[in-house]
Amino acid sequence: MSNGEYNMKQKIKALGFCSALAVSSAQAEIVFNGFANIVGGQTTSSDETLYGYDDKFDVKNGSLFALQATSDLGDGLGVTAQIISRGNNEWEPEFEWAYVSYEVTDELKFLLGRQRIPTYMYSDFLDVSYAYPWITPPENLYSVPIDKIDGVGAIYSTSVGEFDSTVQFIYGSNSDDLGDLSAEFNDVMGLSVTVSRGWLTLRAGYFQADIVAGFGNDALSKSWAGAGYSDVASNLTAEDDRGKFSELGFQVDYENILLIGEYTKLTVDNTALADENNYYVLAGYRFDNILIHTTYGSKDGEQDNFIFGVPVTPELLPLITPTKAIIDDVQKETKYVTVGLRWDFHDSASLKFEYTHFSDHLNSAGDAGLFRTAIVTVF
Repeated sequence: MSNGEYNMKQKIKALGFCSALAVSSAQAEIVFNGFANIVGGQTTSSDETLYGYDDKFDVKNGSLFALQATSDLGDGLGVTAQIISRGNNEWEPEFEWAYVSYEVTDELKFLLGRQRIPTYMYSDFLDVSYAYPWITPPENLYSVPIDKIDGVGAIYSTSVGEFDSTVQFIYGSNSDDLGDLSAEFNDVMGLSVTVSRGWLTLRAGYFQADIVAGFGNDALSKSWAGAGYSDVASNLTAEDDRGKFSELGFQVDYENILLIGEYTKLTVDNTALADENNYYVLAGYRFDNILIHTTYGSKDGEQDNFIFGVPVTPELLPLITPTKAIIDDVQKETKYVTVGLRWDFHDSASLKFEYTHFSDHLNSAGDAGLFRTAIVTVF
């Protein structure tokens, strides 16, 4: 089997249970598929933390088990539900997807319910480590606050000459808590376009949402408003402020050579959140059933000093100091390099090893080295 055929086989397996196009062939028959990632990792020093890991070897933080059920109800109607149990969530099972699908034609399909936002190149199989080279896609870039919506979606797939294309549109909302913070993402909408021909894949996406969130700054915001600085106060919270996200990506999978890259830009108007620019580039080479790869990535975040011009008076100093700390905290200038190896030792499983060196150019205390290994499988 050639490397290209083997890689295509991996993609077909991944898409078989995590793509929105997956349905069973028998009416009312329920088909179950699943995947699992068993990940262990630790940082290289006792004073380092990265991606939820520290210097104690941890096999819980990045591990997960998932089960997906699909059923074809006939006449183009189908249902899909996916449940994931994550180690970093005390193995509590949660619905990741739960939607009804309807195929209008062979090219057009509608979705209704909880579904994944096609934010990134690997969004459709974000948790399926078997489907991509890394143990997880680059965390610095794959870090948009929400990746699911409750709403409607449409997928249109067609071929034009030698080019295959897919356009996906979504509209909905998300009110899931962001850690300890409650937030609402309303009127979430956008689309992604993917075009492929042979060994080349190109992709672009744009999404936006109206955000309501205090980000833990409600009391400080009220104090600024009481002092007569409503503009400063509004920047410390989000009241239907518009967040915008755009993405460009490519993949070259030619014979033994693999090249992947993505660029994203995130902005949230009139808030203390930084404008973020992210990118990564992966280069890999296959030796039969072994892939070696290296990834270089960067994340920059900038926020204007929205308290510039506020007079430093004894009355305002208790407000200026914490606000300046918030502005400084969201500034980002980080780089990372990941070197990894993937061994497809089984027809449905892979063993992976990775080392990541992370550098924070604005705060050297954030520098860290992280070693991870994983067994990933689909079933």
